[in-house]
Amino acid sequence: MAAPTVGPIALDVRRTGSLPRLGRDGLLRAAAVVTVAAFFGLLAGLDPILALGLIVGLGVLALLLTNVTAGLMVFTVVAFLESLPSVSGAPSIAKIVGLFLVLGWAGTVAFSRSEGASLDFAARFPALVWILALFLTWVLLSLLWAEDVAVARQTFFRYALNLVLFPIVFTAIRETRHVSWLYAVFIAGGLVGGLVGLQTVQSSGIPDERLGGAGLNPNELGALLAVAAVLATCLAANRASGAGARLIALAAALLSTLLVIMTESRGAMLGLTAAVLVTPFAAGRGRRAAAVAVALAAALSVIVWVTTAAPAQTRERLTQPTSSGSGRVDLWTVGLRMAEDKPITGVGAGNFPISSVHYLLQPGAIARDEFIVDHPKVTHNIYLQVLSELGVIGLGLFLALIATCLGCVLRAARTFRRQGVATMELLSRGLFIALAALLVADFFSSALYSKQLYLLLAMGPALLAMASPRRASSA
Repeated sequence: MAAPTVGPIALDVRRTGSLPRLGRDGLLRAAAVVTVAAFFGLLAGLDPILALGLIVGLGVLALLLTNVTAGLMVFTVVAFLESLPSVSGAPSIAKIVGLFLVLGWAGTVAFSRSEGASLDFAARFPALVWILALFLTWVLLSLLWAEDVAVARQTFFRYALNLVLFPIVFTAIRETRHVSWLYAVFIAGGLVGGLVGLQTVQSSGIPDERLGGAGLNPNELGALLAVAAVLATCLAANRASGAGARLIALAAALLSTLLVIMTESRGAMLGLTAAVLVTPFAAGRGRRAAAVAVALAAALSVIVWVTTAAPAQTRERLTQPTSSGSGRVDLWTVGLRMAEDKPITGVGAGNFPISSVHYLLQPGAIARDEFIVDHPKVTHNIYLQVLSELGVIGLGLFLALIATCLGCVLRAARTFRRQGVATMELLSRGLFIALAALLVADFFSSALYSKQLYLLLAMGPALLAMASPRRASSA
């Protein structure tokens, strides 16, 4: 009969008659484990919810610092929840998560020897790096002529934190599954933001209130939900996925579209319209007929719902172009006056709300001056905002950034097609259509510093890098 198997410690006790020596390092590790366990045990006895939250927070922190891909997924979801509660005076949770994501990415680049980390973003896309550097430099220079230097300085850091997403996404997104994961968490973040906003609307008791998300106004939420609807449709069309996953993606696309309508954002609806119009041209050979059918079915469904089942206020807002509750036309008038007055330099980064009052009394009717004097707002048009604050130089660099990223997406799609990688071709074309929807919607939005905008733009060079021959096998 074979002798029973025992552990190494038990064998050592039988031979020596005493427990083994752990050594100094072993004792320190054991003491640390006991201390941490005792701390969380005591905390759980005092406040179980706080203990659970702290454990989850430490786990997320470890994830952000050790796995840049997983950290990017967490950041993508949290970016939709800007107004999550935080300690008074402390940064938002999204900013904290973003900081740890940057630290985790820096550690990956510095210490990892994996292929994704060793590829040099600057060497792979020198023209794009020059555009990013020149744009940030011009934003920094605008401090010299900005009326409020503190606001301009804060705006510079907002741009810088958004643009650092380009090398982070380049490092984090290396495989087909990473792209699918990012699309999935983007969709989930949009739906969570929409559902949180829906709960807020229901609990507010304000009749006919438009749907907004956590920290996102209705126009911003609507634009991001339009992107989520496009990306979900793309995942639903992926034949490489299982039937269950495709059905869930289709349901997410329908729910996202419904939530877009509930935001009553005409800009978001125009974004969806742009996606429908672009789809037949961007879908690629072999998919155009199906794309046209899907686009027409989606457009017809929205039209039927708006004209027959939508609430009267929603129908009126979406079909009557005369509504100007946000004072958008007046803000555009002031923005154009700024651009005419300072066409080269603009008024300085982030200074549109500060300087707008100086352009109020020029000739031309202004119907809603409370959005300029009492409660200053930005332009409700990200392109006009860049033009009015950074002049034609800033706008030219901003548009060059957008055009370069869109070009990367199309080149990646064509390369994947030549390689016969159908899934990645589909995901690339879906991103192009989603960006078309967002960029059109942002013509009526103030979300210039939206993390999601730069995240999606950064996917362009990441996809093109994946399409290179040395990385095609991983796709």
